[in-house]
Amino acid sequence: MKNIVAVIITLSFLVACTSAGPEPFELGKEPCSFCKMTISDPQFGGEIITTKGKVYKFDDLHCLMSFLKEGTVAKTDIKDMYAVNFSGSHNLIKANESLLLYKSDLLHSPMNGNIVAFDNRDSLAVVMNKLPGGMPLNWDELIK
Repeated sequence: MKNIVAVIITLSFLVACTSAGPEPFELGKEPCSFCKMTISDPQFGGEIITTKGKVYKFDDLHCLMSFLKEGTVAKTDIKDMYAVNFSGSHNLIKANESLLLYKSDLLHSPMNGNIVAFDNRDSLAVVMNKLPGGMPLNWDELIK
């Protein structure tokens, strides 16, 4: 019986590690994995999930990009990257599927990266009209 319980626990652990997805932020409680500032603004940020299931959380997309450039995690070890959807419920969306608004002087993200993500063109257009001066980009253009 002990062997069966041990196998079940081991399999549960392996499944949990390989199927990790984005985790909601615990605002005011978790630090940014790059700058160590407490994550407190639900409109900004992102996550990196490794192939082993480790989740790195960021208060600003600028911190996520800086973390990537630092090379703490090899690109081959990254399973997924997510960005906070600036509009709506601020859910996490796949970064490579997001549309971005970059460097509007009227955006004020936690680390002054001033980059926000959207899950559709209509939301991006509405915010671009309210916050002129920014440049629309896709994820690949941002991280190159």
